[in-house]
Amino acid sequence: MLRAFTTSMFLFIFFSVLAQGVQEIKPKNIDTAYRCYLMKMKNEAIERRKLLLKELENTECDSVLQVNISKLYFEKVPDISCFTKLRVIDAESNLIKKLPKSTFKSDSLVKINFSLNEINRVRFKSNSTITSVTLSNNKLKRIPRSIRKLKHLRQLDLSDNQIKKIPRFLLKLDSLNEITLNYNRIKLTKRSVRYLAKINTILLAGNNLTELPENINELTAARKLNFAKNELSVLPETFSKLDSLTSVIFYKNQFVEIPSEIFKLKKLSELDFYYNQISEIPNDIGNLTNLKQLFLSYNSISALPESMTKLKNLKYLYLHHNKLVIIPEWITQLISLDRLDMSYNKISSVPDLSKIESLTEVDLQENQLDYFPWDLLEKENLKALVIRNNPFILDKDERKFLEKWASDQNTSKVLLVY
Repeated sequence: MLRAFTTSMFLFIFFSVLAQGVQEIKPKNIDTAYRCYLMKMKNEAIERRKLLLKELENTECDSVLQVNISKLYFEKVPDISCFTKLRVIDAESNLIKKLPKSTFKSDSLVKINFSLNEINRVRFKSNSTITSVTLSNNKLKRIPRSIRKLKHLRQLDLSDNQIKKIPRFLLKLDSLNEITLNYNRIKLTKRSVRYLAKINTILLAGNNLTELPENINELTAARKLNFAKNELSVLPETFSKLDSLTSVIFYKNQFVEIPSEIFKLKKLSELDFYYNQISEIPNDIGNLTNLKQLFLSYNSISALPESMTKLKNLKYLYLHHNKLVIIPEWITQLISLDRLDMSYNKISSVPDLSKIESLTEVDLQENQLDYFPWDLLEKENLKALVIRNNPFILDKDERKFLEKWASDQNTSKVLLVY
């Protein structure tokens, strides 16, 4: 057993080292020197690949638990069928187009990663041990039907392909709790919503979605939804019935306001509306008493409602790149706040933030502060204070003190970027 483990670890480290430093060659439209460099890297990778294949031939089959053949310009999967106890295959960044059944011969397989290849066809065999499959950045036009043979699959990543439809057979994957379909061509229809109904985490970023189906509330198992980088501007009323949601991400969409449906999701702990066109935070934000992370940066927000004092569990508050003028005094009532980022606003007034005992990181750079928040430098648990590019009114001794503090970095107390 010890010999088998030692051999397996050797091969894993060996294959990992072989995989380092190799890049895909795209010879068109790049200068000659860089092309020569890439060709050199490819030739070196091919030589290392030969060593790898030789090592595979001379290795005791039962001793290998994990194989890493990444970034070695393989056009097809090498013969690994004899490794009957293989648990992990890592083969990202190759030129592989097809995955035959023989790839998955081991009945011990748990995790498979073939991202960044040219795969357009996959043939899985029946398997009850595989729990994670990553096929991102390939050329799949549909979710492979043979995936339904993976009875205990829990995580499926098919991002950056050319997939348009969500198939019915996903309903048969009772163990599937996370599916990543970012950057495809998914059309989210009423039917496809039903096919996703059993899944906890659904990632659909970058699919050019302009609206969500009215039956979105049928995602009854959903805990996390990611609709980042789409074209959404409104939500159907039924969205408010997704009362099991804990995380919702609408990063880079077209919202001009936070939809009222959001404020009925009482279990939310993470809410992300980065990069939208929001100008106001409604008072109803106070309804989200379980909120721990609130991301509203890159909008046009000019004021904060006092109802936010109800967010006693809030740990991360990100509001940089907005139009805030003041940080209200009541912010010191956010007793769980750990990180506060209000950089790149127009803030001229800041309360004594040292009163927030839990606060460890503060970013107030690029504002209009003329008074330096000295109290923060005395805060024992503060880890970082970023406050450069403010029009502070400081005398000579104060400026000298801060310059010395910043240059010394005072790592035992706080990182000051001034």
